[in-house]
Amino acid sequence: MNNETLRRNWNAYLAAYANVVDDERERLLQESVSDDVVFTNPGGQGEHRKGLTDHIQKFQKTMPGCYFSTEKNFVHHGELLAIWAMHKPDGTKVATGYNFVRPGTDGRFVYMAGFF
Repeated sequence: MNNETLRRNWNAYLAAYANVVDDERERLLQESVSDDVVFTNPGGQGEHRKGLTDHIQKFQKTMPGCYFSTEKNFVHHGELLAIWAMHKPDGTKVATGYNFVRPGTDGRFVYMAGFF
């Protein structure tokens, strides 16, 4: 797996959490996440891209305007560990978290575990 592909898909996935229109969120997730993705984090868990979309929409309703940035990516043996920050709409950093990501053969993510 190409490291740049993993980083590009991570950036698209993270951008899907921003306050974007539904069509843009769906485009970003189609680009970065497999149809049958499995995800888990302290805020929820689920399967399939539709479940992830619902999870993200719930996040935006609960935390309107909040967004994420990447602080560091580590890639090895075709897997990704990302350190990220959550920000309030005014840019204030409010949390740091970690995601372990396993891609499928096409580079889109099939398993994601978030820790925060």
